[in-house]
Amino acid sequence: MKKKLLLTAAFFASLIGHETTAQTRYLDADFFSSVTVTSNVVYGNNLGVLTGAPVAEDLLMDVYEPSGDVATDRPLILYLTTGSFLPRYINQSATGSKTDSATVEICTRLAKQGYVVAAVDYRKGWNPNEAITDDRTESILRAVYRGLQDAKTCVRYFRKDVATNNNSYGIDDTRIAVGGQGSGGYISLAFGALDKLSEIQLQKFYNFSSNEYMVDTTLMGNWSGLGGNPALNTNNHAGYSDDILMTFNIGGAIGDSSWIDAGEVPIITMQGQADYFAPFQYGIVTVPGTTVFVIDVSGSSDISRMQEKFGNNDVFKTPAISDAYTTRANAFNTTNDATYGNGGDEGLFAFEGAANGNGPWEWIDTVAVKAEATAWGQDGDVILDNFYAANPLFEYLYVTGGYAAARARAIAYCDTIQGYLSPRLYRGLLEQPFSVAEFAATEVSVYPNPATDQIAFVSEDSNPISEILFYALDGKVVRREANINATNVVISNLDLPKGIYFANLRFKGANTVKKIVIQ
Repeated sequence: MKKKLLLTAAFFASLIGHETTAQTRYLDADFFSSVTVTSNVVYGNNLGVLTGAPVAEDLLMDVYEPSGDVATDRPLILYLTTGSFLPRYINQSATGSKTDSATVEICTRLAKQGYVVAAVDYRKGWNPNEAITDDRTESILRAVYRGLQDAKTCVRYFRKDVATNNNSYGIDDTRIAVGGQGSGGYISLAFGALDKLSEIQLQKFYNFSSNEYMVDTTLMGNWSGLGGNPALNTNNHAGYSDDILMTFNIGGAIGDSSWIDAGEVPIITMQGQADYFAPFQYGIVTVPGTTVFVIDVSGSSDISRMQEKFGNNDVFKTPAISDAYTTRANAFNTTNDATYGNGGDEGLFAFEGAANGNGPWEWIDTVAVKAEATAWGQDGDVILDNFYAANPLFEYLYVTGGYAAARARAIAYCDTIQGYLSPRLYRGLLEQPFSVAEFAATEVSVYPNPATDQIAFVSEDSNPISEILFYALDGKVVRREANINATNVVISNLDLPKGIYFANLRFKGANTVKKIVIQ
């Protein structure tokens, strides 16, 4: 997904880095002491396939916000859940829900740092028991594709809320990141890279048993979740952008490394070097618990090398990020350069060792899991055995030290994820050059400019202005005019100090930036 950027003078301010700011919000853990969670927010509705035939289902998310926070320009992070593209317990696993332990933990931590965070569920459903290999591959590829469509629907939901509902979540919708864990990582990586028909029409994605490509956009809609056959795909929040600034991945992989092109968004990727479920390099994914082939993909090692090749992660390099987590990541990349080719890569954190390969950041209450699995009509003992097989050190610690010891190990991995992720999220969302996607730009006249305390904006093509955000040179929002819905807007009391600003004018389906001078 190539971003088209309007670079402003804030670019030069952003190069100064942390040295000029005393900010700790978005960087320090527990900047806020608690969070408020709004559960089961419906962000869209689309046709799922869990029952075999397409059935409409609500798309749900839990929204985490810092308790007591009055800011209205907070960056937004979408966090996509894991689960092998099937619901928890149905997937014969103890994970697969937006209420999984690690999902709740990481979303809570990020919200305490000051972000608005959405734990996003998406349509599940594929058939690992397909007898024909191409049909099995097609089934999982379509599941990833539906998840990608839902994630983009969610981004548009928030932008629509900003434009039409007085920004009820208090976000800055020019600063959005999408991340995911496990299968959610597959979706987040596709979000940042999949943007061309040719990328889903590779030979590996051709079904030779049906003689057609596995994803047909005329049926399923495009990667934004728009178009296609109405009986298979529902348009959600059309007319709003789903562009984002960056992505991150925890334990997932990308459908093909060729999806990554120059000029695409930065990627932070964290994975077990001995991950059994998603290859660290290039490799195959099998049906869980078997050796049955599903698809071949590229993991974190390949992803970071491609990002390095194209310079997509250079934003993390100047000025260099320096902390214990970065030192540890760089040491692995340098030491293992001959094996993985990641010597100079930025944005890759590898968890070493077989015991740390498969989601060591997860933990469960075994009694509760067994009871819940039984209530879902599944064998609770099988669910526990599968979790233990993927995470044997958890089982050992649970047996020898109890729940507290097993949980403490998982929390330590969450500490590492947060420690490595935080400065890069800050760099990508707060410090990198101020940018706005150039989609269907609308011409706007501004007068007088320079201005003193009054300024007017006129939309030249009769497209009503819905909102105006004023940015200072450091990229911070210093004033917001919302719910406008007019083509001619006069602001009589600017009340801004003398200097250079950038006015980001929002329209339905359009975005324009104008430089203004206040005398």
